[in-house]
Amino acid sequence: MSTTDRIYRRTEAGEKAWELRDPGLPAEQRRILGLINGETHSDLLQKRLRHYSAARILGSLAQLERQGLLHSVPGAVEHNLDFTGNFTAAELRGAEKKPSR
Repeated sequence: MSTTDRIYRRTEAGEKAWELRDPGLPAEQRRILGLINGETHSDLLQKRLRHYSAARILGSLAQLERQGLLHSVPGAVEHNLDFTGNFTAAELRGAEKKPSR
């Protein structure tokens, strides 16, 4: 799912639907709304919903966005979950060569 690399957030309508446990929403979509707390990365959703295919999750997320219950933005380096975007290999090699005091 990392090819999508998006950050999801409930909209005001999404918050209301979650709080009211909107019976008009399919259970799967209600579950996804419940997993989104603040800014939630697509990779985290994939991990929490392992028994669903990536295509199924993306379809549900897209439907929730079309309904105005979610908003998403592209993921950025500051959202990089493994923090590898915060440094370069050259910086690491340089750190290894510094003598310790």
